[in-house]
Amino acid sequence: VWSSDLLRREAPAVRVESVPLPQDEIHDALDAGVIDFAMGYLTTIQGTQHVQLMHDRYVLLLRAGHPMLERRRRAAPGINDLEKLDYVGVLSHPETLHILHELGLNERIRLTASHLLAVPPVVKATDLAVLMPRAIARGIAHAGGYDTAEPKLPNNAITVSLHWSRRFDADPANVWMRQLLVRLF
Repeated sequence: VWSSDLLRREAPAVRVESVPLPQDEIHDALDAGVIDFAMGYLTTIQGTQHVQLMHDRYVLLLRAGHPMLERRRRAAPGINDLEKLDYVGVLSHPETLHILHELGLNERIRLTASHLLAVPPVVKATDLAVLMPRAIARGIAHAGGYDTAEPKLPNNAITVSLHWSRRFDADPANVWMRQLLVRLF
């Protein structure tokens, strides 16, 4: 989604840094000016200004040729199919762990990874499945060696939002960057 060309054209001297923070620290970091923005599926952040950037949903990423895909070419995978899979649990996307828990699939998690982007090589080399946002999964699948499946899942809607502090709502640089980020989405 990020376009360095757009930023280079419109603000060649601006430098963007991304830092991971626990969700419970984001509000205070925004208010203190430690960070300017928070972007993502951030369900626990309260008391910030925000704008929705995109809507998505979770899907399964599997290796190309995975046996489950061969059985389910015509219909979305059902709970019986999901119960037969082994999973990678991703700590940076706790909602996926919650979905697996709701489906009673905790015991099917065979590997946990700290971040989503560490998972594709494991999925490509095994029969493990991972839940991830559809836009990311499609991008990975497009590169080759992967496929996606879209089962019906509980609490599957994802809204990616941009958050900022009310303290900096009228700051010209903050307004400019917000407008740029919204345009990118």
